[in-house]
Amino acid sequence: MSGTDEIDDQLSSENQGDRTCQCGLFHLLPPEIWLNLFGYMSAEFIAENLSLVCKPLRQFILSSQSYWKYRYERQVRAPYRSIPNRNRTWLDVCHQLGRVGHEWKQCAEQHQNILSISGAHIGPITDTILLEDGYTCITGSRDSSICCFDLRRLVRPEETKTSDMFGSPYVVKRAEDSQLRWIWSLSHEKHILSSTSSNSEIRLWDMNAEMREISRIKLQATFAMTHRLQNSLLYAGIYNGHLHVYDTRTNDNSLVRNERVTPRGYIHALESQDDYILVIHKPSTLCIYDRRTWQKVENVPLNLGERVSSYYKDSLLFLGDNEGHVHVFNWKQDHCEFVEKIRTEHNCPITALHHSRGILQTCTASTKTLAIDQLSTPITHVGRIVADTFDQHLCMAANDYGLTVIGGSDNNLISVHRDEFRRWYAL
Repeated sequence: MSGTDEIDDQLSSENQGDRTCQCGLFHLLPPEIWLNLFGYMSAEFIAENLSLVCKPLRQFILSSQSYWKYRYERQVRAPYRSIPNRNRTWLDVCHQLGRVGHEWKQCAEQHQNILSISGAHIGPITDTILLEDGYTCITGSRDSSICCFDLRRLVRPEETKTSDMFGSPYVVKRAEDSQLRWIWSLSHEKHILSSTSSNSEIRLWDMNAEMREISRIKLQATFAMTHRLQNSLLYAGIYNGHLHVYDTRTNDNSLVRNERVTPRGYIHALESQDDYILVIHKPSTLCIYDRRTWQKVENVPLNLGERVSSYYKDSLLFLGDNEGHVHVFNWKQDHCEFVEKIRTEHNCPITALHHSRGILQTCTASTKTLAIDQLSTPITHVGRIVADTFDQHLCMAANDYGLTVIGGSDNNLISVHRDEFRRWYAL
C-alpha cells in the first residue's frame, strides 16, 4: 500500500467535517508558500510524514493535484511522461517516481538485490525476455537450450530448496535443440514462445505444456537474427537482408510476405507500431514499412555504427550507438521524429537498453556495467552497477515491477531487483 493510500484510509475513518487545525501550523503560511516549500521536500516525505501533522494540511496536500502534475512534468519531461490511471493521482505518480530513483540508488550504492544465477546454461546467453506476469524470464543460449525462470524465488528463498532438476533452483521449464545449434532470438505472444536458431529454423513452443514444441519453420540457407511474434504473424529479420512474414495460424506456418529490405547487410532489429514495421539493418539504417501496403514510407540513415542496440515502447524508439550515446525517436503516425541525443555514463558501445517511466537503463559488454539515468531536466544520473561477475553483458530485459535481467557471456543470468519487486511477489 502506498503512502497516499494510507492517508486516504485515515481520511475516510476520521470526521470529515472537522477542518480545524489543532496545531495552527497550516494557517501560519498562505497556500502558495506551502507549495514553494514542497519543492524542497521529497514526495515520499510529504505523503508519509508531513501529511500527518494536521487535517487541513493533509487535505491541502491531497487536493493540490495541479501542483503534483506540474512537479511530475518538471521531473520527467516530455515525451517520457506517463499518465496516471483512474486509480492513481498525480501525488501517487510523484511518490512512486521518487521511490524508484531511491531504490535504484540503493541497489547501486549498497550492491544489494543483485544475484548471478548459474547452472541453467553451459553456454553464453544470447537473448532474454520478461513476460507480462512480471516474474517469468525466458533465456536462450548458445548451448542450444531455452530456460524458463520463476524469479519470484529471488524474494522467496524457501522455494529454491524445492527443486533443482534443471541445473538451477530458479528454472522451472527447459527445452533443448537436439541439433545443438545456437539460439539467436526469442519472442512471445500469450503462451506461445518463438525462437530462432543458427540451423536456419524458427520454432514455436507452448509454454503452458512444459515447453512442448508446436511447429517449426525451415528457412532456405540462411537464418533469422531477430524476429517478432504479433497477432499470430511472425516477422523474421533474415541475415540476407530480407523480411519474412509467416502466418502461424496455418498448419504449415505459410509464408505470406518476403520483402527485400537491403541488398548490402543483415537485419538485426525489428519493432512494430500499429500498422507499421520498423526495421534496423546494416549499415546503420532505419526503414519503416506500412504493412497494409508494404510500401517503404521512410528510410533513415542513422550513422550510429555497425551494430545498433534498440528498445521500443509507447511510441518511443531508443537506439544505443558505439560511443555510449542513446538516440531517441518519437513515433508520430507514419514517421519517426528525432527527439534528442542522450549522453550516458558509458564511453563505449551500448549492448542493450530499456526505458520505463522516465528511467533509462543501459548496459555495455565492454565495462560490464549497468547505468541508470532519470530523464529529467537536466538528466540525472541515478546509479551505476558493476556486476560481481566475469560476464560480458550480451542482452537485457526489464519491466515496470522493478526487475532487470542481464544475459552474460559466462553462462550466467544476472538479476537486479528493486524493493518494489519484493513488495509485489514476496510471500
